[in-house]
Amino acid sequence: MTWTRDSVRTELLKVFRRHAEDGADVTEGSRLVADLGIDSLGVMEVIADLEDKFHLHIPDEALREVDTIRDVATAVESRLQNDGRLEG
Repeated sequence: MTWTRDSVRTELLKVFRRHAEDGADVTEGSRLVADLGIDSLGVMEVIADLEDKFHLHIPDEALREVDTIRDVATAVESRLQNDGRLEG
């Protein structure tokens, strides 16, 4: 499947809404821990969901650079682009 940046970000927001604390405002600028209340175990669950959704592997070292949903989007888009599965 080929993705666009918009479709990647739409799917990311859906995944993060399922994992965020109730009532959290989920936006691209949301910080995973501070804004969404996602702990380290929760981050691992989100990553597993994203790997399944986008059929890719996100290495552990990439998690060290992730603070916001936008950071996650950048990492996912980079991997999809490297695989030739990102349009635009």
